[in-house]
Amino acid sequence: MFSEGNIIHASSSIEYFPFWEKTLKDIPEMLTRISNLLLNQNNLELDEITYFAIAITCELSDAFQTKNEGINRTIDALIQVFPSNKLFFISTQGNYMSEKQARKNYLKVAAANWVSTALFLGKIIPNCILIDSGSTTIDLIPIKDGIPIPKGKTDVERLVYHELIYTGGLRATIPSITHKVPYKDEFIRISFEKFALVSDVHRILNNIMESQYINDTADNRRTSLEDCYSRLARIICADKSMLTMEELSNIAEYIYEKQLSLIVDEIEAFLNELMIKEPDMVKNPKFVITGMSADYLIKKSLHKMGFNDNLIFSYETLTKIPDMISSSAYAVAGALYYQIQD
Repeated sequence: MFSEGNIIHASSSIEYFPFWEKTLKDIPEMLTRISNLLLNQNNLELDEITYFAIAITCELSDAFQTKNEGINRTIDALIQVFPSNKLFFISTQGNYMSEKQARKNYLKVAAANWVSTALFLGKIIPNCILIDSGSTTIDLIPIKDGIPIPKGKTDVERLVYHELIYTGGLRATIPSITHKVPYKDEFIRISFEKFALVSDVHRILNNIMESQYINDTADNRRTSLEDCYSRLARIICADKSMLTMEELSNIAEYIYEKQLSLIVDEIEAFLNELMIKEPDMVKNPKFVITGMSADYLIKKSLHKMGFNDNLIFSYETLTKIPDMISSSAYAVAGALYYQIQD
């Protein structure tokens, strides 16, 4: 809830929901669960809500054959739970669309969560570089005069311009980060099976707590440290009885360093692209970071690049959003509020 441009009350709920394993019937049921939880937390009824601000990112899931299908099936689920005339969808153009407009312009509302995060921040810090690091991907968004100014709009374009990095804090596979790891006195090639995820690495290294390991594990077993070690051992076709904890920790540390190197390379390429059109933003950078993996992926990467903490700011501190995991959810509502006020 907002008053005179300030957040006066906020709450959030997050649920891990693998679309690729679900049916179309599961989506409205999930939306109903989250809606009921938030309404109960705030002693509200559904008809008391003035607007529902929506950002869609699930359309790329292989649960859907095309993005058009993904957007429309998601909207179908939303209107089963919420009044369609109160739904507003953020677009890559920076404006909000009605349900009918969103269906017609499905590519403009696909994967547009980064826009609302940037628009909301732009009201507070009009000139900065926002980096949002989540469980799967990292968004790099230059903001000038309060408006996001990326070169790319779609995910494909943003990959081209290094504004989207397909690695994150939980769901990245190990072969997407490195093809070799240290074993005894050698570097050996790893299996390309999905034996482990980077969430196992970050749990072993205490970058995340077990409660933050919210995604499915590669083997559908527990998220305990013991199981993380077991999964990691399999990437070199071994098991945990064949390696010491020190050897497995060294492998985890190596994978982490390789992931940081990958991110550093992409940020450097992004800054080189940005230097062409906005040299002042690169020469005098101000980084704002958010997302569940921001501290152990982005801050660490920026430190490796020589940027100190005086140039790195917390999105949550600046915006007074209560948690970094749900920042885009708060932002899509906040950005709609500001647009309505304007």
